[in-house]
Amino acid sequence: MNSRTRLWVGGLLVAGALLIAACGGGGSSGGDSSGGLTVSSDGENLAYKPASLSVAAGSSVSLTFVNESAAQQHNWVLVAGGDDVAMAVDEAALDVGPPNYVPQGDANIVAATDMLAPGGKATITFTAPAAGTYVFLCTYPAHYAGGMKGTLTVN
Repeated sequence: MNSRTRLWVGGLLVAGALLIAACGGGGSSGGDSSGGLTVSSDGENLAYKPASLSVAAGSSVSLTFVNESAAQQHNWVLVAGGDDVAMAVDEAALDVGPPNYVPQGDANIVAATDMLAPGGKATITFTAPAAGTYVFLCTYPAHYAGGMKGTLTVN
């Protein structure tokens, strides 16, 4: 290989390395710069972003939920179990009704934000439960059934 080709290949390698470094590492655990978690609704979709989070068992968790919808109300409710528990909480939420659709004093609820208007933001603090996988959902009518749920993995 002549020196001109070596110089050209070397330049490409350096440029590629700089590009990779500038783009960062990729994946998100929903963390923010203060060490807490940040979750938002996915615009007008019935979804959370990110849809999966992880924390350490027994840790103090600060979670900020941002409703990025321009038209829909949403909340963030962590339940003490999987889809079966989430479904029971979602059904109980219908009986509670507005404004928050969250059954107060329900032992199946680990933590919950209030129902947020479009563009709203709320921060809650809770103690992470024992190791396992837990579901979080929006309890506004038909949102959980429409797919607005995610998982919190506790290690």
